[in-house]
Amino acid sequence: MRRLAIAALCVFLILLPGFADSKIITAIMPGGLSGSALLNVFLLIFLFGYLAQSWNILGGFAGQLSLGHSAFFGIGAYTSTLLFTELGISPWIGMLAGMATAGAFGLFVGVVSFHYRLAGPFFTLATIAFAELTRLTALHLKITGGSMGILIPLQGESFWHFQFSGKAPFYYIAFAMMVAVTALIWWMSRSQIGYYLHAIRQDEDAAEAIGIDTRRYKLIASALSAALTGAGGTFYAQYTQYIVPDDILTVGLSVEIILRAIIGGSATVFGPIIGSFILTPVAEATRVLFSGAGSGAAVVKLFASDATLEAKLSGYIAFLSAGGGGGGALMLYGVVLIFTCLAMPNGAVPWFRGRTRT
Repeated sequence: MRRLAIAALCVFLILLPGFADSKIITAIMPGGLSGSALLNVFLLIFLFGYLAQSWNILGGFAGQLSLGHSAFFGIGAYTSTLLFTELGISPWIGMLAGMATAGAFGLFVGVVSFHYRLAGPFFTLATIAFAELTRLTALHLKITGGSMGILIPLQGESFWHFQFSGKAPFYYIAFAMMVAVTALIWWMSRSQIGYYLHAIRQDEDAAEAIGIDTRRYKLIASALSAALTGAGGTFYAQYTQYIVPDDILTVGLSVEIILRAIIGGSATVFGPIIGSFILTPVAEATRVLFSGAGSGAAVVKLFASDATLEAKLSGYIAFLSAGGGGGGALMLYGVVLIFTCLAMPNGAVPWFRGRTRT
């Protein structure tokens, strides 16, 4: 039944772009949004699912909590973008170069951290420092455009240039990337390296005692995780056609990636994907419904009026839907996160497995 459900979901996702602009989809979309907006949401689900799976190799399987994966994401984005804008090299080749560069930096961070046996919160702080250093470097380099970023020039619709007029090609590429990295995770979970990484996560000292070269396998996980994250940066750069350090090199992006893995269940094959399906639509919905600063005075005036309670609630909902509420998006997002963590402390996948076994 589980395999049948996964197959049915895959068929639905593959066929979705074909009927995304149908009258039925348009009619059920909130606020009259088009089917293109629906494709964008699923595309972001795939992208964050891919990034969370990439982080899962180091943070989930190896148990090394990294908050610096935004640096590898940005390195991949800037590498492919600069090769394209400065030398005219295809972003597909730039993606490979970005993976190699991000992987090299991931290896460097691992060598420095694991040489001094940084673990737990000390390793996390080291990754944060690396991410912040990368962001500050990009902000002050002329070649990266500084705080203004880089606008990728349009060359017309071309697969070689990784540029398309619609969202459907990007949708399928993101879907293929998510499926590919999930297949890699599935293979790793059943291979020797996967068993070794699980042993390191459970008890590194015990793993060393039985003969596992923990430093070597942590370095492999760090380099592989960084390289895969770099490929996601290339995809993002080509999809948005614009990159800026304060968008792609922030710790906040690293947190967004990690949350998907934790909510779904880190160190599991499908946990990061489930987490992305849970959190990404919530994030996008709150951004659409609660964007804008709003007016606190208007809310005070509304509830101080002599209107009925029903009228006040209706007015407040209209106020939020019109873009008011200030931090309402973050509040709702936080409530969802807190509820999910309380109800499923080990993640959605372990919670579901426990329910089905009982």
